[in-house]
Amino acid sequence: MDELTSAILEYRYYIEIFTIALAVITAISSVDDIFVDLYYWCLKLFGDQDAKDRALALSVSKARSLPERPLAIMVPAWHEHDVIFSMVATNSRLLAYRNYHYFIGVYQNDKETIAEVHRAQNNFPNVHMAVVSRNGPTSKADCLNVILTAILDCENELGAPFAGIALHDAEDFIHPHELAVFNLLIGTRYDFVQLPVFSFSQSLLDVVGGIYMDEFAEVHTKDLLVRKHLSGLIPCAGVSACFSRDAIVALAENNTGAVFQISSFTEDYDIAFRLRALGLRTTFVSCPVNYTIDVHRETITPVYVRRTLPIATREFFPSKVRAAYRQRARWLIGIVFQGTSSHGWGGNWGTKYFLARDRKGIVTGPTVIFGYFVLINLVLIELYLASYETGSQFDFALLAQNYIVWLFLANLIFLVWRIAHRIYFTTRIYDMRHGLISAPRLIVANVVNFLAAVRATSIYLGHIMTGKPLVWDKTAHSYPIKLRQGADLAQENDRIIGNLALELNR
Repeated sequence: MDELTSAILEYRYYIEIFTIALAVITAISSVDDIFVDLYYWCLKLFGDQDAKDRALALSVSKARSLPERPLAIMVPAWHEHDVIFSMVATNSRLLAYRNYHYFIGVYQNDKETIAEVHRAQNNFPNVHMAVVSRNGPTSKADCLNVILTAILDCENELGAPFAGIALHDAEDFIHPHELAVFNLLIGTRYDFVQLPVFSFSQSLLDVVGGIYMDEFAEVHTKDLLVRKHLSGLIPCAGVSACFSRDAIVALAENNTGAVFQISSFTEDYDIAFRLRALGLRTTFVSCPVNYTIDVHRETITPVYVRRTLPIATREFFPSKVRAAYRQRARWLIGIVFQGTSSHGWGGNWGTKYFLARDRKGIVTGPTVIFGYFVLINLVLIELYLASYETGSQFDFALLAQNYIVWLFLANLIFLVWRIAHRIYFTTRIYDMRHGLISAPRLIVANVVNFLAAVRATSIYLGHIMTGKPLVWDKTAHSYPIKLRQGADLAQENDRIIGNLALELNR
């Protein structure tokens, strides 16, 4: 046997060790996923979840006859001049609720966004602007705190407090009945309500945007429901969420006047723990109604869809690899690193379990890519050894062991289970075409998650070692309706919104 072959065989031995370690990590993570899946199916098959959903849907259908309490919608905006007017104008036309005010936070050095908010104010009297007196971007939490100050000041002018304060982003397409749900639940039954968030439908060729369709369809249909039952701690998704005024006051008093932690990359995730610490009532609500609003596959304009789906906010998520992994890196920094530092492993056993589940992405992201790496290595090595000498035996030292074979077989079964659930939940929110394509999109998601884990670890370690501040790495946003200046375009978009309004009022 020559020296090269001996070296390859030795290298293969270490690859075998690495492969087994990766297989063990994968199996542990898969068991975790299957536990959540089984718990969800137990709730659906043996619990009363469907009955609760139907009862809530009936309550919401009656909620439009309830007196409309004043609600505030806060929208942080940094370089959102392309979408902010369209968001305000579209939602203002379609929301089946009138007693609300927009509060849009802008930065003093973002003149284009300020101009668009002024334009919105000239067209809609319920739009207010809060200017951050520091050059942006600082942090989303800092912008939100400035908005909340403006909301409290406006209450004095209006002579009445807001019953609830909702949180949205500048790219959100709000479901027409969302505010009716908040009016029904916030302050009376709960201090914080989170509704589902889904991506707009994307082209089958948009594999990066498609992974957001798949993941949010599963997490906001299954995981948050299980989380509510097991831990009672509902993470704020940053949009389609509403706080009672009492909750806002309590959060501010507990944090020297600031509601949101300005140093946090995921201020929405962080605030869930502070709500729990204050003993406030929180919930996740999946309320089915007989229609939703999505976008047309070809024209990418909003369309009315007659399907029974939960009341949820829709939005576009990143469609480019770089934008996607940068956004996910920000999430990982806030949830894994800052979350562990700030909140540790406190709470009941359900909370501890979901903390581990939230934070495992920093490990499982690289694990999958390393799995691809060892697979390619093993294939190439076997191809080389197969051509070495006829009759030569180069058996695996470790991977041929029976218990290792069973481990790989178990992981194969776990993979099939995972793919089947991904197809089911994507199909449930979208259609079978996207359900089937969600299986190969898992590979793209794995690559994006790996890059996000690398970026998040690099940024946070750099922050720890050098003291370099963490800054708001904002995602660029888009909107399905572009209400820019110009009569022809304005008429066309008014026609689109008008058609939606007619469908909603039928």
